[in-house]
Amino acid sequence: MEREKIINFLEKFDYRYSVKNQVIEVKLDFSQKVMIDLSETTKIKISDKLVGWNFLTGLLVMSLKNAIIYNFIMSIISSFVFFYLQSLISSINFIPFYFVFILWLLMSIQYYVIKLENFKSRIMNLPE
Repeated sequence: MEREKIINFLEKFDYRYSVKNQVIEVKLDFSQKVMIDLSETTKIKISDKLVGWNFLTGLLVMSLKNAIIYNFIMSIISSFVFFYLQSLISSINFIPFYFVFILWLLMSIQYYVIKLENFKSRIMNLPE
């Protein structure tokens, strides 16, 4: 795929991007970046990372896949903490806080995955 077609697409839809050698780095909403590597002529490599402040990783920089794994592990740890606090302090019900945390986490993951996959499919389906 030609680099000019991708750049024309990005400019048409007002994406913020930068070009470094054969890599186009596109900035999506809420601190998500997508890197389009055009160094190989036969295929396109598309990778992503969450940078800066975002809902899934805070200030840590990592790919969306790693962020999902990280949040899965953190949700298991937080579930033990919430249930332990529930057993210590019976006057406060911590279970609703846990469910709100898990709901927020699932909605954030869903948002980032949909945004990334939608962008990837639009890039891959550009007219020749």
